[in-house]
Amino acid sequence: MDRTTTNPPPSDWSAKYGERHTLRRIADFPQGIIGPKKVRVYQRVDHYVLQWWDPAARKSLSDRINGDLVAAISRAREIDQKLEHFRSGGTGRARLRQEMLADEYLNDLRRRCNGGEVSPRTVERYESAIQHFLAFATDSNVESRYRWATNVDRRFSQEFQAFLQDRQVPPNGHPNTVLRPLKSQDYVLDVVRGMYAWAADPQRGNLMPDGFRNPFSGTKSREARRRPDLFSETDVTITMATQFLASCDAFQLRLFAPMILYGLRASEPCQVFRDDMTQDWIHVLGRPEMGYDTKGLCDKRLPLVAPLEQLLCDFGGSPGSILLFPRRTIWDAQEKPQLAVSSVDDLIMEYQRRVRKLPHVDAVARDKVRVKLLKDAGGMTYDQIQGEFLRLAKQLNWPKKSTLKDFRHLFSTSLENAGVPLFYRRYLMGKSPGQTPIVTYTHINELRQQYQLAVDRSFSPLLDAIMQRMEELKSQFSSNNESPD
Repeated sequence: MDRTTTNPPPSDWSAKYGERHTLRRIADFPQGIIGPKKVRVYQRVDHYVLQWWDPAARKSLSDRINGDLVAAISRAREIDQKLEHFRSGGTGRARLRQEMLADEYLNDLRRRCNGGEVSPRTVERYESAIQHFLAFATDSNVESRYRWATNVDRRFSQEFQAFLQDRQVPPNGHPNTVLRPLKSQDYVLDVVRGMYAWAADPQRGNLMPDGFRNPFSGTKSREARRRPDLFSETDVTITMATQFLASCDAFQLRLFAPMILYGLRASEPCQVFRDDMTQDWIHVLGRPEMGYDTKGLCDKRLPLVAPLEQLLCDFGGSPGSILLFPRRTIWDAQEKPQLAVSSVDDLIMEYQRRVRKLPHVDAVARDKVRVKLLKDAGGMTYDQIQGEFLRLAKQLNWPKKSTLKDFRHLFSTSLENAGVPLFYRRYLMGKSPGQTPIVTYTHINELRQQYQLAVDRSFSPLLDAIMQRMEELKSQFSSNNESPD
């Protein structure tokens, strides 16, 4: 004889709130059907409600089933299995507001930052991009239709792209400056895409229900899909770079010559020490024990050519700093470094000592300690390098589109034109070689020979300009130091 569905004896909760919420718990199921172990099934008028304690969320969660009892039992069993194997029901948060999603994502990013996975500046850039998203998502017209993060769809992403197209921002962040269209639209889209991908990943955010589809996947703006004209000249040519070097003073020449000949990133000279230059190489290294890593975790060593070695030695400036490229006031002995250390190891020990003295240690605090430490040791900053470049570019009447980064474009293009193989170009540029098996089997054991190929075929005018400018500066120095008759 079939058993019919009956209600269990009313609990205290049912006695107090059952009628108010019109919930009736179902504990007895038809014969031959085994009920769920960890999920409670309730009936409410025209639908069913499932409730369970979710260890991952650390609270009770619920799920609405718009169907019959069979559908409710089937769904309850799915959740039961996930709770048993993954300690999570896999339903995410049904009432997750857009602001809550952004907060959860940024908090996770800050924890990764404190763990050393990303830099504090990466967190700042992501926070800035998320602010554009929140400005759109919290608009009353959008919020009324997409209040919950789980409800976003293709239309939501399309409206957000249109919002970014019309977005006006101050170029330098100051509210009183003239607004201009947002240039980093693709970056903002990438950050938002990553946020929803993180939320849908069970191993990371675990905030979205099973079956959630990221509406930003594959979303690229028209400008992002537009291919650049690869047949055009670089914004800084060999001729322009030669004129640039010929206009440098002694300090600028020893700074920009390595940046042009090696395609250095603008921040890399700030972290190179005198000990990093040997008889044959200049090493660009990350030092995690001092809170610094090279971009992409790609250390590199660069073949030291004779003219550059002579330049760095003859125009070494004041020996007070352990940095290979100290700031101008230290280099010309206008001031002495506040921190007198004799080696990189001593600097690392001082960094660790200062970190231990901090009342609260996180990634931002450690980064501030490192920046202050390098300043005390006589180091220069990215802004100071940029300032030196802009003064020379203005003096030469260069167009605004010619930037400091174009030295890297020139370097990479010159390597290509000289026939340097791709693996060597990637290494010299500080790019990841990739993870394909061919990378493991390929050894770049002719780095000096391949770089010399680029010197012979592309960089000869640059080396000639360096040597000529060195002779001119030495002559000026000699004439200035001659005593009057």
